[in-house]
Amino acid sequence: MTLIILRILFFCLIPIGIVALITGIKLVRKSFYGNILFEIPYSQKIGQFSVLKAGTFSIWQKGQLFKRAPFDGFRPHIYNELTNEELQTSFSLFGLRSNGFSTGRTEIFTFYAPIGNYKIELKEGTSVPKIQVLISKILPFDPFDLTKYFIQIRETQPKIFVFLAIPIIFFGVFGIIGGFVLGLLADKILN
Repeated sequence: MTLIILRILFFCLIPIGIVALITGIKLVRKSFYGNILFEIPYSQKIGQFSVLKAGTFSIWQKGQLFKRAPFDGFRPHIYNELTNEELQTSFSLFGLRSNGFSTGRTEIFTFYAPIGNYKIELKEGTSVPKIQVLISKILPFDPFDLTKYFIQIRETQPKIFVFLAIPIIFFGVFGIIGGFVLGLLADKILN
C-alpha cells in the first residue's frame, strides 16, 4: 500500500468521525428535548392537557439555577378527566438534567398515558427522596418564588438513546483526532 493511499484512508476517518459525533449529539439531545405537551407554573396548581398519541411521558421541573426549588413542597398528580382515575407516576430512574445559563430542568417523574384528556394538580407532598428533602432543608437557600418555577410534561424518548450516544460520541472524537494524527504520521507507520 502506498503512502498516499494510506494517508487518504486515515484522513477519511475525520469526516466519518464528524458524522458519528453529530449523530451522537443528536441522540443525546433527543433524550433531553422531547416535545412539550404542557407547561404550568407552580403558582397555578391545576391545569388540563390532552394526549393525542398514547405513550410514555415525563414530568420535568423547570426553574432558576442555584436557588432552592419547590421539589420538597409539591407533588404532581395526574387524573383522567373522563374517569377521574389517577395515573400512576414513577420516580425518574436517571433524573436527567438540562441546564442553560440561568434556568435548568430536571426530570422527576415518568408515566404512561393513553389517548385522552387529563388534569394535573400540584398537591402538597414531595417529588424527591427523603434524603434530598433533608439536605434541602439544611442548606441555606433563599425561599423560592413559585412564579419562576414550572412543571412541564414532555414526550419521553427511550433512555437507550443516551447509552447508544456515549460510544458513538467517543468513536466520533477518536475518528476525528485519530484520523488527523494517523494521517500525519502515515509515513512513520508504513516504515
